Amino acid sequence: MRRPSRAVIWRRRAVALLVLLAVVALVAWGITAAVRALGSGSAPQAAPSPTSTAPVDPGPCAPEDLGVDVVPSVGATGATVSFAVTLTNDGKAACLADAGRSSLALTVRSGTDRVWASDDCPAEPSSRPLLLDVGDTAEAAVTWNGRRSAAGCPSGQGSSGPGSYRVEASVDGEQVPGSGTSFSIG
Repeated sequence: MRRPSRAVIWRRRAVALLVLLAVVALVAWGITAAVRALGSGSAPQAAPSPTSTAPVDPGPCAPEDLGVDVVPSVGATGATVSFAVTLTNDGKAACLADAGRSSLALTVRSGTDRVWASDDCPAEPSSRPLLLDVGDTAEAAVTWNGRRSAAGCPSGQGSSGPGSYRVEASVDGEQVPGSGTSFSIG
């Protein structure tokens, strides 16, 4: 039997060494992958981005987030009627409610007859911004002198008579659902 030459021996050793290195590399790669897989469940989470602690300027209350309750205090026929208005922030964030006469308006009707509206002849203050936190309430008072009115405040509108009336509130021209209240005069 013939003995292999030196070149063949060296080639065999080189192939064996390459195979051994490949096995070692695969084992090392497998161990690294296993460690990563086991450690990924406990990897540190990224810190949450810092939140601003600066105060936020609230915007105007959306009409749908503003609850309005109107309670009339009725006098004799033709006499002054006072309305206690309660504004409630039913929204999810603080907001500014304008209780001034240019924003908050009351309209009195008798059946389909529009008798009076507080924005026909607006009184002061025309603007009265109120900061309302979530769930907070604010009070406003509106007075009706018992006389009829029309847009532009023309004279000679006459007085209201005895009967049943309904008052409804609107904010920035939008009627507030559920704000209507009935009352009687005389």
